[in-house]
Amino acid sequence: MDDAPTESSGAAAPTTWRVKGKRGVLVREAVSLDSALVGELPHGALVELFDEASAVVSARLRIVAPVDGWVTARLLEPVARQQPVGPSTGPPPAPPPDAYAWVANLEVPAAYEGPALGGGAVDGAFIDAALIHLRSQKLLDRRSVLLILAQTRQLLAAESTVVDLAIPAAAPHYTVCGDVHGQFYDLLNIFEMNGLPSAANPYVFNGDMVDRGSFSFEVAISLFMLKARDSSAVHLNRGNHETRTMAKFYGFEGEILHKYDRAVLDLFHECFCLLPLGCVIERRVIVVHGGCPSTDDVTLDDIRAIDRDDEPPEIGVFCDLLWSDPQPLDGRTPSRRGVGLSFGPDVTRAFLAKNDLGLLIRSHEVRENGYEVEHGGALITIFSAPNYCDAVGNKGALIHLGRDLAPKFTTFEAVPHPPVRPMAYSAFAQFT
Repeated sequence: MDDAPTESSGAAAPTTWRVKGKRGVLVREAVSLDSALVGELPHGALVELFDEASAVVSARLRIVAPVDGWVTARLLEPVARQQPVGPSTGPPPAPPPDAYAWVANLEVPAAYEGPALGGGAVDGAFIDAALIHLRSQKLLDRRSVLLILAQTRQLLAAESTVVDLAIPAAAPHYTVCGDVHGQFYDLLNIFEMNGLPSAANPYVFNGDMVDRGSFSFEVAISLFMLKARDSSAVHLNRGNHETRTMAKFYGFEGEILHKYDRAVLDLFHECFCLLPLGCVIERRVIVVHGGCPSTDDVTLDDIRAIDRDDEPPEIGVFCDLLWSDPQPLDGRTPSRRGVGLSFGPDVTRAFLAKNDLGLLIRSHEVRENGYEVEHGGALITIFSAPNYCDAVGNKGALIHLGRDLAPKFTTFEAVPHPPVRPMAYSAFAQFT
């Protein structure tokens, strides 16, 4: 086969693969990296690396297609065999409640001209001013950022691993958004179309706030300060990118270290580890980032019992909820990502029936129209990052879920943003 890869003699390393033809463009984009850097990536992150390279090639050729499974399987097989299976090393133990008292004693630089949290309470006036400030590509002062993060951490720690939600009496619906991926100006467009979160306008954001888009700080801090103002108005699920490993390679870590420092990054990750893994709206609609677990016997109580305050493992229910994807055929098959699984309509129906649910809403994958109703109406994919990575040309979408729990969709196009390219802060920015 003309495109078949060959291995050089000696120990196999990611940089020794050779691929001819058009696949070679993809491989050279993806693996002309430091071998040690590639070696740190778990299998799922490596697959996403190849997807990123594919997006680069696709943008240049005006072709939008993921890397094909043949290249993925052949190139990643030796690396996957080297990866340990089991939980990753988690963050340090949770600090005591007063661990961040020192933040209040920090001084705001005299030259800083933006909004600052005086007494530490996040209110509407601060949010309005902060969003204007961030829109103009100006950073918030470090003290305010740390105060927002400390308050958000406390709020998230008090939440269950699965949050049960009822539509408030004052609200006509919940708004459910999918991946935003650091596309801050598209997030602002959502708020302009649909209103800011409030008691009368509550939101669920279904993971992957960060990475890839180069305004991930602005997205995450905006959602966190909105939650700090009114925790009941903003519900944040964890995605597979709210993790240390993915953030290290896909831009969030580099962005925070460029804009702030390690202390800010570490507190962001403490918040990420406390994000719920899902929510259930009106006892009938479950919202999780990835999809169904790998066995049919998993209950909501099993998910509630997960100790989420850690980095996710590469197998098990915790992993499945963040990484899995639907497939059109019944059954379960290995995921092309190398982490999680692909699951069919029968799996979705069984999970919903087991837990007396009527609908599963998930995100995790781009859809041309911003959403897709799948598995005979039992599953919806929602994706809220239009023109993903400035290359895909897709629409974004959001869902309104009213008391009848019938989903109503709103789609939207991408809006202009400042000339900072996606992946500008990533570990392989030179290839984008």
